[in-house]
Amino acid sequence: MSAPATVPPPGDTEPPPDAAIARLLADVRGLQARELTEVVARRIESGALTAGSRLPTIRDLAAASGASVSAVAAAWSRLGERGLIRTRRRGGTVVVGPPSATPTPPVPTSAAAPRPFHGWAAVDLSSAHPAAEHLPDLRRAFESSLGEPRTHALQREHITELLRATVADGWPFPAEAWTTVSGSGEATLMTCEAATPPGGLVAVQEPTTPGTVANLRSLGYATIGVAADPDGPREDSLAAALDAGARTFLHQPRGTLSVHTRLTTERSAALADVILTRAPDTWVVEEDVAGGIAAAAGDPTLAGVLPDRVVRLTSYCRAFGIDLRTTVIGGARDVVDRVRELRSHGIVAQSRILQNALAYMLRDPRALAAVDHAAGEHAGRAAALRAALDRHGVPSWSPPGDLLVWLPARDEGQALAELAAAGINLVPASRTFVTAPARPLLRVATPQLPGAVRMPELAELLVAAGRDGVVDA
Repeated sequence: MSAPATVPPPGDTEPPPDAAIARLLADVRGLQARELTEVVARRIESGALTAGSRLPTIRDLAAASGASVSAVAAAWSRLGERGLIRTRRRGGTVVVGPPSATPTPPVPTSAAAPRPFHGWAAVDLSSAHPAAEHLPDLRRAFESSLGEPRTHALQREHITELLRATVADGWPFPAEAWTTVSGSGEATLMTCEAATPPGGLVAVQEPTTPGTVANLRSLGYATIGVAADPDGPREDSLAAALDAGARTFLHQPRGTLSVHTRLTTERSAALADVILTRAPDTWVVEEDVAGGIAAAAGDPTLAGVLPDRVVRLTSYCRAFGIDLRTTVIGGARDVVDRVRELRSHGIVAQSRILQNALAYMLRDPRALAAVDHAAGEHAGRAAALRAALDRHGVPSWSPPGDLLVWLPARDEGQALAELAAAGINLVPASRTFVTAPARPLLRVATPQLPGAVRMPELAELLVAAGRDGVVDA
């Protein structure tokens, strides 16, 4: 076992932040997770890592130390609980400082005790929503919201000023107009309906949120798939969709429910150029189903090049739970105003109580710390399942945020039937594509996976069901 790296004595000159991070990456090589935790903690407490310094990503630190991603995520979680670090939305993980300098409230008590394992039939492996015990407590948020002076006022507010001010500061582009609806499914459907003429064609990044393709078709819209690679939707595939007549493009900039995609800045500019060249009247609908969960710095968007043609919708259910179901929509005024009209002919507005409770959750350090902790737990579960699959020689993929694990199968329908017989129910991956993928896949949601001790068993069941589906990555 390697000896822990030493901390410079108090008289040493403090290195600049970039040098301190480089030194940290060099000194953690070969350390176990608990040693790594203590090294980072000592450097924060000594001032060698100063408050506000941005730390390496979990994956970068795992690569530097040789520890697993799940082990580093657990270390990060322990440091967060000690009040030494915090993961900011779009700002990465930063040093908070020694507890004596900046007291940080503890992670709030979860809504429920951890559930015991009662068999795979009792585990939700399809929704990618956290279990109750991983969600922050809503009581303080609702108490604060109920005390707002405009509660029960007769006038409708499509978005309260408190919520607008809270989300606008972190929105990836200046929005012309704002509104709110309830769940992300409603938001996606209404925004696409607002942007697309009756019977029109919608280009959809594949895979998408379960139910999206079927819901669009139920409203009479045709859909055409846009293939993606690790850098985002492919330019040639979007060009083909626009040439076919699509004038609405639905995509996931953060790639949360994709296979292994996150839109890069370079690809974003390339996609915008395709739209400007081939169909500048196209509306771009950006779907973010992981609002409130820390995003990487520089949250990608096509609005930098197409400021008047982009609408973004952000759902917070995966951070704070479905009972706080409020999705914020911001962007091009024409589409946002049309969304308002579509909510029961403009009569319905989202509850102020829900809107302001969401705003309080987004401002509460304890709630955000709980969300960050849950995100680390999800990453650990995804890493454990992928490691178990790897031991069987089965490739697997996870999108940013680790809410899913994808793996190949020879025959999806047969595999799903065999898994159902074992009590495991998955969303058919083919239903998240416009057309079934050439390579059949299984889609496993990770937030409600049991502990790592159960991962070998689950991996064996998945491998057996997808037998003969092992292919080269």
